[in-house]
Amino acid sequence: MIRLRPMVALALVLAFAPASAREKEPPHSDAYREGQRALDDQNWSEASRVFGKIAAARGDETDAALYWKAYADQKRGAKKESLEGLRQLQTSYPQSAWVDDAKALEMEVRDGKTARTAASTDDEELKLYAVDALMQMEPAKAVPILEQLLAGNASLRLKKKALFVLSQSDSSRAREILVRTAKTGQPMELRVEAVRTLGIAGDPADIAALATIAKDPGAPEEIRSAVVEAYQIAGRTEALAGIASSDPDPKIRRRAIEALGANGDLPALRQLWATEKDPALRSKLLESFGVAGDTEMLAKVARESTDSRIRRKAIEGLGISGDSGPTLRRLYTELTDPDDKRKVVESLMVQGDAKALIEMFRAEKDREMKKIILQQLSVMDDPEIMQLLNDVLGEKP
Repeated sequence: MIRLRPMVALALVLAFAPASAREKEPPHSDAYREGQRALDDQNWSEASRVFGKIAAARGDETDAALYWKAYADQKRGAKKESLEGLRQLQTSYPQSAWVDDAKALEMEVRDGKTARTAASTDDEELKLYAVDALMQMEPAKAVPILEQLLAGNASLRLKKKALFVLSQSDSSRAREILVRTAKTGQPMELRVEAVRTLGIAGDPADIAALATIAKDPGAPEEIRSAVVEAYQIAGRTEALAGIASSDPDPKIRRRAIEALGANGDLPALRQLWATEKDPALRSKLLESFGVAGDTEMLAKVARESTDSRIRRKAIEGLGISGDSGPTLRRLYTELTDPDDKRKVVESLMVQGDAKALIEMFRAEKDREMKKIILQQLSVMDDPEIMQLLNDVLGEKP
């Protein structure tokens, strides 16, 4: 029998996440991914333009591009263009895997009907229950069925559930399938899910498999980013620190730094600060100090750095840290650069510390700085601010 492991609740959330039409896509060109990003940002006009250009090229991605252009056109209110694109897809590519989706979208564009019929929804739910039932079977019987499902044309939602069930098995074959899917599975979303599943399971063998993937220079950025996320889930800060310090891709190093901040690993972040030279990554480190609540390090950088950008980034980090109000107030009196002091005022506003700003306003002698403090107070909601404004208006010129 396949038995549940720890962190089942989190894994279930991932396994049962609703599938969308775009989840069925295989990896595509850079232009196609640009269109996907536009869809994710709900920039419908840009998505229509990008996918229209891909469709016009009449390459391997034309049928998918026609569908997504029609989808974007529908979202931006261009019903006629959407229907024309869907009709072109169905006429020119009758064997395409996108035809069923096109027909469903056409119904929705014409009269608002939902993209999936009740029958297809019921069928999908029944299959999910069947996959779930395999958890009660002996691995020798269940694993081959799950492997076959992953290799077939099942929906991404079903395949994700199959990965989850495999992750609950102690079978070595189940582990092999998970690792293989993480390395070579299709589509890309399934590989990402397999990597996350290995992180959630958290066994030493799973973490070792993730290390192999992380060190593979040929692994796509999406997969290596998923490894960083999996390490974060598993609390493997040592592995994250290794990626943050030595990975050849600055994007991956940046994500690892973010994960270290989220996991609150102050020693690792401080060690990276001592060795990192890249300005962009040093800036990301300061953000992570803020997320991790390392007010001592941020205050030290704000006081000692000769780089004004770094000083102000450190002050911003204090703004997102908890319990840094007293530190910010001390910095305000210690710093001499007006722009540094302005950043302190902004950070106190971010923290909602109206009391500190009011006290600073009353103590400040410089008129320009008083104006800056008053400007920040004007967007805050505190009854003492009205009293301060009354006092200011009542002062003699």
